[in-house]
Amino acid sequence: MRLRTALTASATAVAATLALLTAGTAAGTTASAAALTARNLPADGKILPVMGQDSDTLSDYKTQVLDNTALNAPKPGGVTLYTNLVEGGSPAPLAGMFSPADWGSGSVDFTKTLSQYPGAALAVGLYMSDATAGCGNQPLRAIIGRPDADITPQLTQRYRGDIDRMVNQFKSWDRQVFLRIGYEFDGPWNCYNADFYKQAFQYIKGRIDALGATKVATVWQSAAWPQNSSPDHPEYNYTVTDPNHLNPWYPGDSYVDYVGLSDFYNAGSLATQWGCGSYDVNPVTLQNRVLDFARSHTKPVMIAEASPQGYSTSGLTKSCIMKKNPQTTSAATLLNEWYAGYWSWIEQNSDVIRVASYINTDWDGQTQWQCANGSSAGGTGCANGYWGDARIQANPTVRDAFLNELRKCVFVGGASGTCTGGGGTSGGTTGGSTGGSTGGTTGGSTGGTTGGGTGGTTGGSTGGTTPPPSGDFTQGVATGSGGHDTLWFKPVAGAESFVAVHYTLDGGGQLNYMATYNSSTGRWELPVTVPAGHTLSYWFDYQPTTQTYQNTTAHYTFTG
Repeated sequence: MRLRTALTASATAVAATLALLTAGTAAGTTASAAALTARNLPADGKILPVMGQDSDTLSDYKTQVLDNTALNAPKPGGVTLYTNLVEGGSPAPLAGMFSPADWGSGSVDFTKTLSQYPGAALAVGLYMSDATAGCGNQPLRAIIGRPDADITPQLTQRYRGDIDRMVNQFKSWDRQVFLRIGYEFDGPWNCYNADFYKQAFQYIKGRIDALGATKVATVWQSAAWPQNSSPDHPEYNYTVTDPNHLNPWYPGDSYVDYVGLSDFYNAGSLATQWGCGSYDVNPVTLQNRVLDFARSHTKPVMIAEASPQGYSTSGLTKSCIMKKNPQTTSAATLLNEWYAGYWSWIEQNSDVIRVASYINTDWDGQTQWQCANGSSAGGTGCANGYWGDARIQANPTVRDAFLNELRKCVFVGGASGTCTGGGGTSGGTTGGSTGGSTGGTTGGSTGGTTGGGTGGTTGGSTGGTTPPPSGDFTQGVATGSGGHDTLWFKPVAGAESFVAVHYTLDGGGQLNYMATYNSSTGRWELPVTVPAGHTLSYWFDYQPTTQTYQNTTAHYTFTG
C-alpha cells in the first residue's frame, strides 16, 4: 500500500559524498566489526528473502512458482502485507487483518495469506498518514495524546485500543513479524511531521513490549526518495541534499530493531528509470547513506520494498518512470539493467543487510498503479508514476535467474555457492552508535593517478565473479583540495551495467558503494576523503552490459 503521489523534479542531480576520517581515525565501523542485534535476526548472518506485497500476488506466486514441482523453487522466508491505522476513513483501521480489504492495489487478506505460507515471517506495512484529509497528522497526534483541539480523549483511546488489538493479533499468530511503522517516513507523499512520527513510533514500540510481543520487530523505513520537497521549509525535513536528513526522524536505538529502506533504483537502471526526469541526490548514493546510518547505529538493514519500476517482465518493455513511454527490450537487458544491480548491491552490503523484500506484482493490473501511455507522473491517468510488471514468473529467463539467486547460501534456505559462517555477522550485544556519518559535497578534482586494469581477483567480493580481461579499463584517484578526492573507473571500450567500489582506509573496516557514471568524463566516479599521509586500499566489481556476471579487479592503493 505505497500511497505515493509522484512529485515533480525540481533540481539537477547533486551527488552526496562520504567523509571517511576525522583526525586520522576511521569513521564508520562496519557492522561486521560490531555485532548486529535485533529481534528476528536470521541465524549465521544470512539474509531472509521476503515476497510481497498483496494476497492476490502471493497466491499467484504460490500457484505458479512454488507449486510447480519442476522448478523446485525455494520458499520465501517471509511475506509482505499492509494495513492501516487511520480512524474515520476508508478502509477502516486494521484493514485486511480481520477481514479482506482492497484499496486498488490487490486484495489484502491476512488469514488467507498466512494459511498459504505456514511458518513464514510476516512483514507488515503500517500506514498512518492522513495525506488525503489535509496532512494534519491527526493519527500521529492522537496516538501520542497531544492536547490539541481536534484530539479528544475518546479519539486517543480508539487509536490506542487499535494498537493493542493489532499487537495482540500479531502475538496470536505466533510467527516473526517485521512491523514497518509509518513506512517511508520521509516520503513527502506521507506528509509526516518528524517529531510526531518519532513519538508515535516510540509509543507503539512501548506497547509491543508491554504486551509481551517478543516476536514483533520494529522497522524504521526510509523512502530513500532522491528529490527534495519543500526546500523553502527545511523544518519539514524533506531536503535530502542535507547529508544528515535522517537524523531528525530517528526514534532512538532502543526503539528500532531494523533500519529499512525502499530500493527501486540501482546504478544499472538509472538511465532508463530517470531518463526523462532528474533527481537532487543520486538514488544509489542515498540508499548507501541509509546503510551507513544503520552501520553507525549497529542496526541490521531490511530492504523493505524493491521492484524494477518502469520495467515489464511480461511485455519485455522498459520506460522512464516519470513519463510512460515503453520501449521494447529483452529479458537479458532487464536482468543486466536492474536485477544484476539489485543482487550485487545486496551481496556487497551483506555485512549489514539481513532482510531483502521483493514486490512480485503486476503493477499494470492494479488500478492504483496504472499509467496511460504518454502520461506524466502526477498527471491525469498516471497519479503515481509508471511501474510496469515485476512478476518473475511472467518470463522464464527472469524467473530462473531470480530463483538461482535465492538458492545461494547467503540467503536463508539457500545452499549453493561458498559461504564462510553464513552471510556475515550474527548475534552480539546491543550497543550505541559506532560513529560514521555523511559529509558535504566535494568540489572539483584536479590531477590524479592512473592505473591499468590488469591483474586477478584478490578477495573482497562474493560469488559469481571473474578476473577482468587485460586492458579492460583504466582507474585511479583524482586528487582534490583538502584531501577531497575522487575514485574513478573508466572502461576502455563498451559500457558497464554497474561499477561497485570497495575500500578501506588505513586497514580499517571495509566500505562498499556503487559508483556514479559521469557522462562529461566518460567514467564512473565516487567521492572519497583521504587526508595527507593516510592510505586508501580499493578495488572494483563491474559488469559489462555484454555479460551477465561481474568482474572483480585487483587491489590498488593510494596515499593522500
